[in-house]
Amino acid sequence: MKYLSNAMGSLLGVLALGALAAVLVLVFEGAQRGNEPLSRVSQSPIETPTPPSSPPPERTQVVETPGPDKWSPPTPLPDRGVRVGSPKKVAVSRRDVAIEYLYNSALDGDMLVSSARMQGGVAVVAINLNTGRVQRLSRVAKQGIEEPHISGRYVTWVESVSEPNQIVRQLHVFDLVQTREFTVGQGSHYYYQQDLKDNLLVWQDYRGQGWGIYGYDLTSAQNLTIVEGPGIYSFPRVCSKEWIIYLQNVQEDWPGTANLRAHNLATGEDIPIGQIPFPQDVTAGEQHACDGSRVAWIGIQMEQSAPIYQQHVFDLGTRSDRVLNISIRALPSVLLSGNVLISSVGYDLARDVPFSVFSNVLPEQFHIGSKLLFSQDRAVWIVAESDGSQGIHSAPIIRR
Repeated sequence: MKYLSNAMGSLLGVLALGALAAVLVLVFEGAQRGNEPLSRVSQSPIETPTPPSSPPPERTQVVETPGPDKWSPPTPLPDRGVRVGSPKKVAVSRRDVAIEYLYNSALDGDMLVSSARMQGGVAVVAINLNTGRVQRLSRVAKQGIEEPHISGRYVTWVESVSEPNQIVRQLHVFDLVQTREFTVGQGSHYYYQQDLKDNLLVWQDYRGQGWGIYGYDLTSAQNLTIVEGPGIYSFPRVCSKEWIIYLQNVQEDWPGTANLRAHNLATGEDIPIGQIPFPQDVTAGEQHACDGSRVAWIGIQMEQSAPIYQQHVFDLGTRSDRVLNISIRALPSVLLSGNVLISSVGYDLARDVPFSVFSNVLPEQFHIGSKLLFSQDRAVWIVAESDGSQGIHSAPIIRR
């Protein structure tokens, strides 16, 4: 299938159907999808110049999908000493920053960053989940602020700015310690599919004759070329200061499957890990995650012309792979932080036991459009409340 090169508008109808089917299955399995809004923010998107071949759908893309008001709660797993604790609603302060709507959020520890609709436009905000304090990090723009990410002291995002006869995409960084904002790149680059960890920022970009993976070291202020050349490289993830993982697509085979590979920044070594699904909807690129030396990914096997999905965990240190004994009936978003993996179910990799993710959450909170975020034994999700407002809910992982 040829890579998408025209009219994203015509694609959205197809995406909506695919996303609806995928999400309906996942909700009943207890797997939470992503943290996108239940309805679109009302704004006209800025169109960026389209290169000869457009990239795969971005993780932050939002598809409005209607659904029933209530869902049956997922069937809980037996208690093996690990569980998600009782959720609490975060009391967000509206005194300093009046937020109308949050979308495209990211989490690191007790800090949540998000694109926020507010009076005058859209801005990037940071919310302390312990205190509820809200801090606006970017200017308020009419539109075009995308993909906020947070790791440690740094928050990053992309802003599309209109200039005569062109749209310029700027890559912004905010230092939470020094409370200052600066730009590390702008111009003809696209900065798609970002990821941020350990002061390393990576993204997909179109340069020369194809889509490659590039990055920026915030510690040394150095630009990085991770992989480029024939083919299409997409959805990079930062595992550590040493390892980056990414997908390799052969253009004629997109979508369908992709090769998952790992690149060592210190040695230049580039190794194959496995082959993963690459669906034609907004879940593309969500079936792999990494943290430290671990890589979690959904593998695919064909049995009697039907796909069989398996949850893999690959160790970059020992180059060993294992398949977890859990059921994967659809394509869940894979999250990994420390010893906790969240897929169709939760899994404590240190204790080697699965656990239910949200069996104790009210069915009313299983709306299409809510997204699970996870970091450092804290689960966070944003849902529409009964009064039409948004609520940020947080729950810890509890062990006994």
